[in-house]
Amino acid sequence: MDKNDLSWTTNSEKQEMDCHIFKVKSVWREAAEDRKGQFTIIDSPNWVTILPIVKNSRGKDCFLIVRQYRHGSSCLTKEFPAGMIDEGENPLEAAIRELEEETGYRAGKITQIGSINPNPAFMNNTSYTYLAEDLVPSGKQDLDEHEMIDMELMPVEELEKEMGTGMFNSAITIQAWFWYLRQR
Repeated sequence: MDKNDLSWTTNSEKQEMDCHIFKVKSVWREAAEDRKGQFTIIDSPNWVTILPIVKNSRGKDCFLIVRQYRHGSSCLTKEFPAGMIDEGENPLEAAIRELEEETGYRAGKITQIGSINPNPAFMNNTSYTYLAEDLVPSGKQDLDEHEMIDMELMPVEELEKEMGTGMFNSAITIQAWFWYLRQR
C-alpha cells in the first residue's frame, strides 16, 4: 500500500445487531503503514426528504410542513415530509410515496435537488432531497401505525427565519433547506 493513500481495505465484517430500522456492523479494515482497526458501522436504509411548495391564497410561495413527535429527541418537530426508502424502491419512487402518505398530496413535478451522506464517520447511507411542485390533493394521509402528523403551510420567508431554531431542529430538514437555497 502507498503510505500516502488514505483509503482503508475491508478484510471482514460481522452484523452485531439488527435494530429493525438499521443494523450495527463491526468492520475490520487495514490501511497503509500496517494500520489495522475494528470499526462500528450503522448500516441504514437510504432516506428521502421532500420540500413540497405551494402558493397560498395570496399567491405567496409556501412549504407544506409536517409537525410530529420524535421519539429520539422526545419533542415535537416541524420538518419537511421524509422517510426511508423501502427495499427495491428507488429514491424518486420513495419521494412520491412518502409525500402522498404523509401529506395526502401528489406532485405534478418532482425534482431531485441534492443528495448527501448524513454522517460518513459511521453511517453508510445516502439522504436524497426532492423539490415537489404543482401539488394536488390525492385524498387523505396514509400514515404508518405509529405516525401522528399535522400539516401547516409556512411562507418561504417565515421558514427562512425559523430554520435551525425551536421546532426546526432536525439536521435532515436543515440540509434539505440548504439544497433548496442552492437550487433557488
